[in-house]
Amino acid sequence: MSLIQNVNNLFLPKDRIVLFYKKKVEKLDCINMPVGKLNDELLFVTISYNNANVIKHQIRLIKKNITDKHFHIVVDNSTNKEIRDQIKKHCMEGNVAYVSLHENPFSTGSASHAVVLNWAFRQLVLRYTPKIVGFIDHDIYPVKPHRIGQILSNQPFYGLLQEREDYWYLWPGFCFFTKKIYMNSSMDFMPRTSNGIGYDTGGALYNSIYHSFEKSTLKFPAQTYENIREGEVFQSDKMEVIDNWVHSFNGSYWMEVKDKEEILDKVLNDYYNS
Repeated sequence: MSLIQNVNNLFLPKDRIVLFYKKKVEKLDCINMPVGKLNDELLFVTISYNNANVIKHQIRLIKKNITDKHFHIVVDNSTNKEIRDQIKKHCMEGNVAYVSLHENPFSTGSASHAVVLNWAFRQLVLRYTPKIVGFIDHDIYPVKPHRIGQILSNQPFYGLLQEREDYWYLWPGFCFFTKKIYMNSSMDFMPRTSNGIGYDTGGALYNSIYHSFEKSTLKFPAQTYENIREGEVFQSDKMEVIDNWVHSFNGSYWMEVKDKEEILDKVLNDYYNS
């Protein structure tokens, strides 16, 4: 199934998607962009959405703990202009690239996230052709030294495993691909349904990439959970430990919960200062 076919299944006019994907980065508000190819580097692409605080922590923890030669671009999908300005400020201060994205054809949800990932792949990854590309959510942070390239010297992709019956894929908030695999695959992150099974963002990559590999031969990160405050609601009270990273959940507050930014500040500052 092609990208446009997937989009049509979401009942959105094709021309709006085509125009969205065609928008060049030069036409957008951006800073600190690469001046050439990134052939020997790991490119992090963060999709940010309505939370400047998590971006602030992510920028400095990536700088501290990622041992690969890397470049970081924040693609801002925020709907709040004031928060966009704050995210841009953090990127300026952290010497990280920033792109203020144009209007998203989808208002919310998985399709909104997926269409931005697809735009970033077309307009950033294919332009800068990094050795490795990593797509990460805005609320995930490396808290210990980590070298992605070492893992991807033995396999073509790496990330958090998601399983739906006999199908599997990588969570698009923590997934990494070598140039060989992303240049020779249809990189379509749109959610879809197949044989009655619904896949969230990134699930369509099963047919274009993952089905060709034996899952048992691949390395995936360990995953556990820890509380950041009392309670059992994951999006409010817990964080997810993924290898040497932590994911603080619900960074955009898509689920209404009690504010947790002060708690995250303490947790992430402790990691940074350790």
